[in-house]
Amino acid sequence: MIKHFMKIFFASLVFISIVLSVTALGYILLNEDTVIGTVKGVSVNENDENEIVSNFDYTTELGKIAKNSNRINVLVVGLEDQRTDTILVASYDKESKKAELISIPRDTYSPREEVERSDAKKINATYSSLGIEGLIEVVQDILGIPINKYIILDYEAVVSCVDILGGVKVNVPFHMQYSDPYDDPPLIIDIPEGEQVLNGEQSLKFLRFRKGYANQDLGRIEAQQEFIKSAAKKAISLKLIDVIEEAYSNVKTNFSIKELVSLAGNFVGFSTDNISLNVLPGEDTLLEGLSFYIPNNDEIRNMTYTMYGINTNNENKEQ
Repeated sequence: MIKHFMKIFFASLVFISIVLSVTALGYILLNEDTVIGTVKGVSVNENDENEIVSNFDYTTELGKIAKNSNRINVLVVGLEDQRTDTILVASYDKESKKAELISIPRDTYSPREEVERSDAKKINATYSSLGIEGLIEVVQDILGIPINKYIILDYEAVVSCVDILGGVKVNVPFHMQYSDPYDDPPLIIDIPEGEQVLNGEQSLKFLRFRKGYANQDLGRIEAQQEFIKSAAKKAISLKLIDVIEEAYSNVKTNFSIKELVSLAGNFVGFSTDNISLNVLPGEDTLLEGLSFYIPNNDEIRNMTYTMYGINTNNENKEQ
């Protein structure tokens, strides 16, 4: 089974590839006589049948600023059966051309009045009972920011996308060796140290690897961040239509073609150096006999206030 942390960063890669590749798609739609229907999974239908109605409270301090900002927040969800093993919020500021990616651990504590079973109080159980609309509401409550759009994706596309790109260049910090005969299929990782181009399967193993970093979490996140930036940079310059075709055949989204074309124009001048990767502030805690990830509300507020340019030292900020 692919571990949820690896999935979070793979979701980031797919989202970045999709959105950045939309730049090329937008130019094709605007400047060339291209039939969009030839791209598998993409339709010219402009009906907003998948549009959601957000109940976000725009009367809060952050809400008032968010309502008038140039920032778009997208919920990226990766499913395994009916549970969300990946929940990621991708936030892009159209004015500053900076992107924030916030991963939400699947064990995040999210109790509901009607839920009694302990395991159902984890956020990864929300989608199966409340759907994407319910999950959006929960994520909005946790982060305190509006969610404008969503993307639901199939992880099998990720390896294919990397292969379509011709692999991704990374600098492997040390010889990565690991085996798990009980995984399905059995996992064997053996990646030599040094700069090299990894294919899809190798990339999967690179991002799954955990042991060996001086600081396991921070070291792994740094390596994954560099991988994502390298992949996104290559997606911008090579085989964009192929990447779009592969990605869109495995996603469900409420983005319309019109919105994507509009967003594409704004990505001109975007740099992958402006991508920041974050994990929802919090800590692991044993609760009700299970391990939960308990969000740190103060640190979350500081993170989101900073995203929206609100002074976190303001004594009048919301408590």
